[in-house]
Amino acid sequence: MSPAYRECQRRLLRGEIGFKYRDLRILKKNYIYHLDELKKHIPDNVFQHVSNYIINRSRAVLYVKEGNLQRKIDSFRAGRRRVPRVDLNVVKNLSSRALSYDGTKCLAHGLDYGLVPKNIQDMNIVSIIKNGFQRITDISQHHKKMMSEVSEKDTVDSSDVRVLDSKEMTLASNFRSITDSFRRQAYRFAQLQKRINTEQQKYRRLLRNLKNDKSILVTRPDNGRGVVLLDKVDYLSKIHSILNDTTKFSFLSYDLTITRETKLIKLLNRLLDEGSISKDFYILAKPFGSIPSRLYGLPKVHKEDVPLPPAYDEQIFIALYTLVDNALYL
Repeated sequence: MSPAYRECQRRLLRGEIGFKYRDLRILKKNYIYHLDELKKHIPDNVFQHVSNYIINRSRAVLYVKEGNLQRKIDSFRAGRRRVPRVDLNVVKNLSSRALSYDGTKCLAHGLDYGLVPKNIQDMNIVSIIKNGFQRITDISQHHKKMMSEVSEKDTVDSSDVRVLDSKEMTLASNFRSITDSFRRQAYRFAQLQKRINTEQQKYRRLLRNLKNDKSILVTRPDNGRGVVLLDKVDYLSKIHSILNDTTKFSFLSYDLTITRETKLIKLLNRLLDEGSISKDFYILAKPFGSIPSRLYGLPKVHKEDVPLPPAYDEQIFIALYTLVDNALYL
């Protein structure tokens, strides 16, 4: 639950309590007024009897309401104390390192579990907001056009300089206000968690110790979302045995990645000159800084001797595959 959401809840609660206090003051004033009027028109013994009856009936109603409120408070406190259940069986320690209960509990949250960062990266926040504003207002496309004209003419016509209209200026101001508020709230929340959340501090120490242990490897299993600890020596030995299988892999004395990148760039240049592809497609499809695919192994923990079937990091192909796949349906 974010601090902004909690602050909104507090304001609504304060407003509701204020309305109830106002109604209570009005009812109290009316009660005293009518009680005085009743006292003027009936005998004292009858008034005393009626007054005792009103007090007894009110006390019974108050007891019921107090009981309901107490049950709600107890239920709320129990909910606050409730700790999410963590399945410790998802952690498989196949290494020679002894893993404590706290370490197992920490890893049982999964590899996607993240701790509250100690420091807020202001530049990252500002960069993300700035990119979002550029997409919304189409500034980036205008900037590309202007820069191309600058490179061709070496001058900029004042009429080509973009001036934000009133709506865009308002949007930029709102973005700035939201960004500043988010940065302040994030910094305050991080500092508060650093002081009061002892579990986060304990997990941070445990993860730091695991990170500094160069003899183990923390990864995920071949199937599922668990966590597996392996001895790095055993892991590398199995990977080397896979690579030494000449029926599946062959040794190359040089890297073909740059050569293939150069061939692809030449092909894209030829297609662009022929008019077969657009300039935008050329910019998106042109590779730069290509690296070879990374080979790694994910352990099959349910099998004997825990084999490591090889897997390849195909992230570098996803963008080009999506681009070509979309082009086929145009």
